[in-house]
Amino acid sequence: MDEKEPSDPAEAAPSGSGLEPVQGDKFTKMDVEVEETFLSIVPDAEMMGEKDASVYPLFIDPPVTWGESERTLLRSDGYEDYAWGNGEDDLGKGAGKCGVWNNYYCGPGYVQRLYFEFSPAKLKGKKVLDATFRVTEPWAFQCEPRWVDLVRTKENISSSTTWASRPMGWDTMGDRHVSAGRGDLCSPGLPNAEIEFNDNPDESNENLTPTVRDFAAGKFSRLTLMIKAHDETDTAAWKRFKNDAVLEVDFVGIPDKPTGIGLVTGSGTVCLTTESNPSIVSDPTPLLSATTQTKSGGEEDAQLRIYFDIDNKKSDGSWADTSAGNGNERPSTGYVADGKRQTMSWSTLTEGTLYRYRAWTQSYYNGGKSFLSGPSNGSTSGFCYFKVDPTAPRPPNIKLNIPYKECLPNDCPARGGPGQRSAFVLQPAAGDTGVVSYQYTLSGMSTWPTAEGATALVPLVPSRPGTHTLWARAKDKVGRYGAWNAVDFVVAAGDGPVARYHFDEASGAAVDSATADGKDDATLSAGAVRTDHGRRGLVTHDAKGEPLASPAEDKGLELNGTTGHAATAGPVLETRSSYTVSAWVRVDPSATKTVSVLSQSPSSPYPFTKKYSPFVISYGGKWSIRAFSSEGTFSREAAAVEAHPKGVWTHVAAVHDATDKKLTLYVNGVRQAEVDAGTPWSAEGSLEIGRVMYADAYTDSFKGEIDEVVAWQRALTPDEVHDEARLLISGQYAGTELIADWNPARGVDGGAVNDTTSGYGKRLTLSGATVAGEEIVLDGVDDTATAPGPLVDGSGSFTVTTGVTLDAAKLLTKDIGYIGQVAGQRTADGSAWGLWFQLTEKQTVLDEETLEEVTVPVGLWHFGRLEADGKFSSVASEEVASVDSSARLTGVHDSVDGTISLYIGYGRNGDAKVYTAKIGSGDFALGKAFAGGAWKHFLPARIAEIRLWAGAMASAEQVETAVGD
Repeated sequence: MDEKEPSDPAEAAPSGSGLEPVQGDKFTKMDVEVEETFLSIVPDAEMMGEKDASVYPLFIDPPVTWGESERTLLRSDGYEDYAWGNGEDDLGKGAGKCGVWNNYYCGPGYVQRLYFEFSPAKLKGKKVLDATFRVTEPWAFQCEPRWVDLVRTKENISSSTTWASRPMGWDTMGDRHVSAGRGDLCSPGLPNAEIEFNDNPDESNENLTPTVRDFAAGKFSRLTLMIKAHDETDTAAWKRFKNDAVLEVDFVGIPDKPTGIGLVTGSGTVCLTTESNPSIVSDPTPLLSATTQTKSGGEEDAQLRIYFDIDNKKSDGSWADTSAGNGNERPSTGYVADGKRQTMSWSTLTEGTLYRYRAWTQSYYNGGKSFLSGPSNGSTSGFCYFKVDPTAPRPPNIKLNIPYKECLPNDCPARGGPGQRSAFVLQPAAGDTGVVSYQYTLSGMSTWPTAEGATALVPLVPSRPGTHTLWARAKDKVGRYGAWNAVDFVVAAGDGPVARYHFDEASGAAVDSATADGKDDATLSAGAVRTDHGRRGLVTHDAKGEPLASPAEDKGLELNGTTGHAATAGPVLETRSSYTVSAWVRVDPSATKTVSVLSQSPSSPYPFTKKYSPFVISYGGKWSIRAFSSEGTFSREAAAVEAHPKGVWTHVAAVHDATDKKLTLYVNGVRQAEVDAGTPWSAEGSLEIGRVMYADAYTDSFKGEIDEVVAWQRALTPDEVHDEARLLISGQYAGTELIADWNPARGVDGGAVNDTTSGYGKRLTLSGATVAGEEIVLDGVDDTATAPGPLVDGSGSFTVTTGVTLDAAKLLTKDIGYIGQVAGQRTADGSAWGLWFQLTEKQTVLDEETLEEVTVPVGLWHFGRLEADGKFSSVASEEVASVDSSARLTGVHDSVDGTISLYIGYGRNGDAKVYTAKIGSGDFALGKAFAGGAWKHFLPARIAEIRLWAGAMASAEQVETAVGD
């Protein structure tokens, strides 16, 4: 050929003829502005102002991202394409050096690489057994094969990634010596081909499967794989690839601890976890029960069995295995899915011997030849201890009084309701004599009370609707406890609220959504407006847990502290009877006086000379419920134990029990105080939201935001108040309001990062820290970033998440035992809560690229509090923390349960841990923590973003939906 022949139409097309920049085109980046409900692009003003016709046509091409896989093209002349397509010829994009070879022209000699980024969503709850990366090669420069590499970059891609800032930290996944897509131009022909990268056992540096396995385990938050020519100086190695890359994995669901572990008795099971207080069974062949479980996400195609195990205690104090006699696994053949109850009867056991029972789930794969074993109760919640004694009292008879009724196999009606008083009778089993007392407990109780007498009548007051189990065992006159009996019964739901206000209307009155008793809409006054700061936040799923077609941003009520309030036309509550009121509240930080949340006004002064509200929930540094009883005073006050901060979402509830004449205050679902309510009286005026009537005048106007106001004409039980404080939308999704969102990719403003998304406007000020590559960079010496806090009520439920990359080189300079804080809230003298890294050791490993020994830091993630003695009250990661790769950490504090949970990626690490919360004060900090009166625990790391929500996310599914990657 005398002249160079274009080999790639996409590369050699004339300027302005395609859908993207080509040779000679000028290009520049655009700013992107993200709001809660829309996205704006800001074209370059200088380029838009060009008058010369030769610069046109002008293309505006905003970056696009999507969930399962993102792709990026980078080339050495500075061009990048964040949504590259396959082009008009459907042949994809090239990788290698685009120059001249054998008179075939591609371009001026730039180098191009293709990047594919994957989300871990589909790998949640799974252990990867094998991984294959597959992509189509539809064109090559020549027929002779050339090497192409698949490389993992430890740095991920983003909309700001350029050739100059291209991801580094390479780890070769594999290589292939191929040529495809030239068809009949080669002999034999080379049609399009799917190029597969799968680990070659003979090449130790190929490690795609273990890398994807670590990815599934949450060790890093995104997986970026790069296609490149092995020799980027060889123009003959130029190839094109389509945008159809997939990551195909063989997997097995990760088994979790079974539920319902125990010895079957009556219609329930029993499991006593104290060795000194074992259960007694009469049958020497006890029936055992456990229900299969996998980690969330591992249910797909799971093949499960339960492994049952019993040990006996020997005379020397050691434990020995006890033979099952008929196999330990159930089912003994075949498999079951997640959530299937399994039972088995053990072989005959010896009377008087102490036994312990445990069970675990086994997840099978490889045609049943292999399995994974999950945790057992023995290693987590505790063994079930028991003895066989057929001479001890047998399971006693349990008889429920009306309205409740024992469940039968085909008859289990819901009766009664929470708080509805009843009783049950305990009697000896037929033929038993000498019974003197009983021990019993009920679902949700943590105590084991005693009922005296051969026959005992015991009060029964269920605390919440749903299925309950009642356990009881008899004690004889020689002091022996006998076998347990258990009965199930179902408690019907209590009467619903008489008023509920979401404030989510577009305009007009606040609609009462609890209409069984008639509508009690509330009219908004001047100074009362709706705000996008609704406590349910962005609602993505309906009450059945199904995704909404379009997520809905919740609204709330904002009051100005002077004229703003909402009121009904008439009474909502009969204040002489039992009632409960609750609301989510955020007191404005600038409020300086006592503010009122809820009250009900009288229609006349009676029984006083002036009008007074009979009750009011108010805040004056502490939350309280005050009753203006017939004695003529507001002195009957149940106040919170601690002062709670302003500027944070807090749930407050008050219960008036007219039967017991008690007034009880709850804050964030936790009981605070109880006082005598005095003699109530009837106030037949309006329900007032945001003010209270005192001596004929309204006062203590609320300043801030109020949402989810509810009133019931009955006294809710403590458990019902707890449930209301969860703000559940469905079983797996709770209302969570985003209250802080700092992302250096979009919010950098001088020496700070602004929250441009949540609407709460908190500013994260950098001190020593810098922003580079859309990350906040911390040196581990004195760099930090802080925001005025507290951001959340530390005693309330909240969720925090961040993407963090540890600096391995700088961690190697730290001593073993070093602790650094990723992000957290301080108290006056220490830590309220935080996400942490703890260095546990330094290991020498073989670098798979250089085949040289290197030292790497090893440690764990923590979520919780670092105590004054330097020890953690926290939940720790099950896997060691990754270094030099971004990890997604999510911490959840559930104030209702009093627990904390840690998610690495999408997977929760172990069970939720019991936790005692502390209310924070002072700064919220990244990269440091307050301890011993000074700032310490500086962390060398890069932080991609940090978000906080008011409210505890209710499940791994919600974490996946709301947090993302």
